[in-house]
Amino acid sequence: MNNITAHKIPLPVIILVCLVGLVCCFVPLLVTGVWALVIISTVVAAIYKKNDWVWYGIAASPILEVWSRMVKGAPVLDEIGKYYLLLAIILVFIYHVKEETHKPVFKTGFVLIALLLPSLFVNIPGFDREQWVFNILPTLELALLLMLVARERWDIERFACTIQVGVLPIIFIVIYLLVKTPAINDVNFALGANFKAAGGGTNQVATVLGLGIVYIMLSLLLKRPVSARMLCYALIAFLFFRSFLTFSRGGVFASVASILVAVAFAMIVNRKAFYRYTLVLLVFVVAGLVSFNAVDKITGNKLSQRYRGETAATLSGEQAKTWRKVTSGRSTLIMADWIIFKNYPLFGVGPGGAKELRNDLGAPQDSAAHTEFTRLMSEHGLGGLLAAIVMCLFPFYWVNKQKYHLWKGISAALFCMAILTAAHSAMRTNTTIVCYALAAVPVFLRSDNKDEH
Repeated sequence: MNNITAHKIPLPVIILVCLVGLVCCFVPLLVTGVWALVIISTVVAAIYKKNDWVWYGIAASPILEVWSRMVKGAPVLDEIGKYYLLLAIILVFIYHVKEETHKPVFKTGFVLIALLLPSLFVNIPGFDREQWVFNILPTLELALLLMLVARERWDIERFACTIQVGVLPIIFIVIYLLVKTPAINDVNFALGANFKAAGGGTNQVATVLGLGIVYIMLSLLLKRPVSARMLCYALIAFLFFRSFLTFSRGGVFASVASILVAVAFAMIVNRKAFYRYTLVLLVFVVAGLVSFNAVDKITGNKLSQRYRGETAATLSGEQAKTWRKVTSGRSTLIMADWIIFKNYPLFGVGPGGAKELRNDLGAPQDSAAHTEFTRLMSEHGLGGLLAAIVMCLFPFYWVNKQKYHLWKGISAALFCMAILTAAHSAMRTNTTIVCYALAAVPVFLRSDNKDEH
């Protein structure tokens, strides 16, 4: 393991990132340059056997991915996050082969590959590269990354550094939201997702804003904050505020649930830990509630109505409040996937093959899967169902295996963020892949840290 110490991110670095983000708002093509720099730095790090730096890029990729989509720097960047992650996986694989690293502590990645492999050949005649990249590539990347993660051996400092670097690109998104989105008073808020306030795809933006909250809170729980504590809490409040403005609920629910899980584990160590983490939780909850109330007031109570699952039609009495309304149509997609699975139970319809069939079963035209677990069932059949079960059960095994309560909480929080994101946003971003992999990293705590954990 490398000798790495997790210090606060230096102010000059933060200023530089702010400047780059500001310039990219007005010269979107420079986003391509940012990605080029990230890719080159990752390759150079791999050449010099700096495996930790490759992981920094992996941790930062979900936020970078969504930021580049928001800025729309170049059409080729739309799925750059997935291609970058594939490159990083190859580089980490080469590192492990050359260094003859540790034996794997689990084989979940191999299991997922084995379960999904037969169904990959089902839809070969109708092969569509875009559909494969959009649907199956992220799931395969998760499996491959788990195969590599099982051979990693980190200490807490390296993990904290990875989280700190991973959250750094959130500054890009904050700058873009402040500079390029309309003034709040100019936004017409209705009882649906608000693209103008989000600066792009509402679900994806809310997801990575929630990821930023999780990264920052985990660094605070580990006593290795990315910056001064008050600045961290102020940034959390702002990320909450902007998440609420998107009117997209999934990212907020996932991040809040993840932090509650982390704190719940941390609180039960002893009385001192209980008081300390109760205070941390209190500040976190206050930041969220103040932000929620502020946005609710700005939007004329539409935010609270949105979170209750109301629409204009349900409020007027024209339509009843149904699960389809409450879930923004996701229940229809889930039911369509279930019907497809029943019709093709053995191998499914192959990667991307369920898209047109969902339309025939009542889903909106050209609607993509929003729930990864039902997509696995419809497109991969029995193997996909088993893969979904493995993805949901492995976290319980792994968290139970950890020795220290705080670390159980950190791992469980990241698993929670990964699974809940997959449940409402499928694999549209790298969030599920990266959070799941980081949650599964074997982290060995040094003796001088044991009293904290």
